[in-house]
Amino acid sequence: MTIYIVGTSHIAEESVSKVKKTIAEKKPGCVAVELDYNRYMALKTRDKGKGKIRMPLLQKAIFMILRYLQEQLSKETNILPGEEMLTACECAAEVDAKVAFIDQDINVTLSRLMKKLGFFGQLKLLLYMIIGIIGIPVKGLMMPKELDLNKVPTDEFIEYAMIELQKHFPVVYDVLVVERNHVMAAELKNLGKEFEDVVAVMGAGHVKGVGKLLERDKN
Repeated sequence: MTIYIVGTSHIAEESVSKVKKTIAEKKPGCVAVELDYNRYMALKTRDKGKGKIRMPLLQKAIFMILRYLQEQLSKETNILPGEEMLTACECAAEVDAKVAFIDQDINVTLSRLMKKLGFFGQLKLLLYMIIGIIGIPVKGLMMPKELDLNKVPTDEFIEYAMIELQKHFPVVYDVLVVERNHVMAAELKNLGKEFEDVVAVMGAGHVKGVGKLLERDKN
C-alpha cells in the first residue's frame, strides 16, 4: 500500500498542475479528495446554495464573508476555489481510478464548529474577518504581501499559519484541522486496504497532520 499525498492551495494554479502531473505519473487505483459528496456537487455545478444548512444571522454573516474573501483571492489567480479538486476527479477518470470523498460531511463540520465556538467565539471570528477585509493590520491575520497566490505555500508558511490559527482560534483549529485530519486519515487507511496505490489530494494545511496519523498507524 502506497499513499501519495498532494498538498494544494485551493486557488493556486500550481495546485492544478501538481494534481495533473501526480495522477498521470502514478496512475493510482484510487484518487482521494478533500471533499464530501455535497461539496463535490456544489463545486461541480458551482451552485453556492447547494447543500447549505439553515443558520442564525451571525453564522450566516461569517460564511458570507468567508465566501467573499475566497472569491476575491481567486480573482487574483483566475483559478476558481476548489478547481484542483475537480481536476483530480477528472484525471482519475482518465486513468480509470476510483474517486473517493474522504472529508467529513460539511454540515457536520459546520454544526460542530458553531456549537463549540458559542456566541462570543463566533462574534470574535466575525470581527477578525471584518478587520481583515478593511485592511487593519492584526498579527496572525493579515496575509504577507510577498505570498504568491499562484503557488502552494511553503512548509514554513503553513507551519506559521497553523500556529497562529491555533493561538488565536483554538476551536477553529481543532474542528477544521485536527478533527478533519483524523477523519481523512481513517478514510485513507481503509482505502489502503483496498487499493495498492492511492493519490490523496488535500489542502496543504492538512498534509503534515494526516501524514503523521498514517505513519503512527503503521507502527
